[in-house]
Amino acid sequence: MELSKAYEPAIQRMQELGLDLVTIKREISFAIQLMNKNQRLQECSANSKMAAIVNIANIGLTLNPAAKEAYLLPRWNNLTKENECCLEPGYIGLVKLLTDAGSVKNVLCQLVYEGDDFTLDIADNKNPVKHSPRLIKANRGPLLGAYALATLPDDNRQVEWMDKDELYGIRERSETYKAFMNGKVKSCTWVTDEGEMMRKTVIKRIYKYLPRTDRMSAIDNAIEVDNQDYKATEGQIGYIESLLENSTFDVDQRKYIEAEISFGITAGRAGELIDQLNLNQMNRITQSGSYNQGDIKQQLAELS
Repeated sequence: MELSKAYEPAIQRMQELGLDLVTIKREISFAIQLMNKNQRLQECSANSKMAAIVNIANIGLTLNPAAKEAYLLPRWNNLTKENECCLEPGYIGLVKLLTDAGSVKNVLCQLVYEGDDFTLDIADNKNPVKHSPRLIKANRGPLLGAYALATLPDDNRQVEWMDKDELYGIRERSETYKAFMNGKVKSCTWVTDEGEMMRKTVIKRIYKYLPRTDRMSAIDNAIEVDNQDYKATEGQIGYIESLLENSTFDVDQRKYIEAEISFGITAGRAGELIDQLNLNQMNRITQSGSYNQGDIKQQLAELS
């Protein structure tokens, strides 16, 4: 298969990331097919198209439409005020990456409606979920939420539940969804494929608490790619700023983080910074010289 010279930089980078030439050409062929069928993708910048294609090698999924593992989508960039071509993993792709990594044997993800027979016991690590959905759609009530049920390598099960308010809260933070609501784009996956987006959201939540293996880099990359559409909340930014004030980071490290959040960061990146800062906090009594009664009580509790 001959490809345009325009794809040579992407081919070279994908080879550097470990993909063989046959796989690269196949994935680029899938990408070209998807772009030819979508006018909005065609209008995206050439650089964003190349970056999206290269990300296939980063996350280890396929653009094969039959597999439904990952998609190319036009995503609104609020800084440039235009659509960019982005690689977006689907929930089926995330499940594949988790099982490939050996973190789980399998993951089941379902939506729950008011008419369903549903019970949840998070303390039961054998059978935490009992779910008998109403099979006739007309008999199902309003959406209640979604859950992900993971079977671990030792056959124990772990469950994560998100109610509809949490799910819609995530949706509201999507830059593309906000652009859709403001009339800047005509469609987005939170509108056309709401169920799949909810399933993917709860899988991304349970992923944080699953056992880590040495093969998790692919799903880490996939989550990072997917999180690019979700801005950090004001609460996250405020928490980062408060943690910075009492961090052990040097001046240059603090300035770097301050500059990073001033340009806008994703919710995923905000979570990473919060974790880093929590691990690097000064002891107010022994290090900072500025403390209150609560700090003294905490210090005494830690020493007792």
